[in-house]
Amino acid sequence: MNYLGAAELRHALPPRRARDAIARAFAEIANGSLEGPVRSSFDIAEGASLLMPAASREHLGLKVLHLRAQNPARDLPAVIGDFLLYDRGTGELLAVLDGVELTGIRTAALAGHASALLAPAPTEVGAILGAGFQGYYQALALCEAVPVRLLRVWNRTRARAEQLAARLREELQGVAIEVSDSPRHAVEGAQAATLATAAAGPLLRATDVQAPIHLNAMGAYRPDMAELAPDLLSRATQVVVDDLSAALAEAGDILQAAAAGVIRLDGIQTLAQARRRRSGITVFKSVGAAVFDLAVAEAALEAQGQSGQRR
Repeated sequence: MNYLGAAELRHALPPRRARDAIARAFAEIANGSLEGPVRSSFDIAEGASLLMPAASREHLGLKVLHLRAQNPARDLPAVIGDFLLYDRGTGELLAVLDGVELTGIRTAALAGHASALLAPAPTEVGAILGAGFQGYYQALALCEAVPVRLLRVWNRTRARAEQLAARLREELQGVAIEVSDSPRHAVEGAQAATLATAAAGPLLRATDVQAPIHLNAMGAYRPDMAELAPDLLSRATQVVVDDLSAALAEAGDILQAAAAGVIRLDGIQTLAQARRRRSGITVFKSVGAAVFDLAVAEAALEAQGQSGQRR
């Protein structure tokens, strides 16, 4: 049995390879060879545990994540988990992957894929809102998917934004990195922006953005959370999601806008159905789905096997 930790996953899944795996996943979902139910959440006194199964032609996957808000006080991550990969035919456990790292890479790859399809051309100014665990991967994915020359970073705690900016300056050669004082300033003049925060209420409203711009809303994952205000979604020329069933159950940005009567749920499409629209305001909303974890996990195992053969 293989174990792929954080370092092995980062090596096996650079942004372009992860984005290619996401593109293949959408094609496989369309032809019925990749599927999975909406995730289950098990709430206990200590926090929540999420269970996310999926199946492809060759494999079964199960991601289990445990959210424990008190863990940082114990010098442990707030989110801990694993992804288990099984042989579909025999049920044999083939590999265990770091579930948190896989989630970070997969989520960023989804936003990168959406940006490559929908962001205006040229996309020279980008923004990352949220400098937590996701911020780093989202920045790498955005700059791989579109030709960003200037990237602005915002976080509620400026020190975290400064730390992420310093790390990105070392890794993103040819991209100027700035720290912004507000979400509005971060997206000023930007053609693409990714939000990856734990915000309970909207960070951006209609008056904060200027078209053309593409927005990836990746952070809010419950009906009571939202990063984009309803009036902003009402201006969008296209709103697409990663998984329709999951979005209609969990995507607060979309559900709150629909409750306000400014968008229609029957007009929401998946990214696989998206039109290549590079004008106006386009929005990609993701709450995550295990089918994409499985697709990226398979790509990681394939890359690891090829690397082993080369050695």
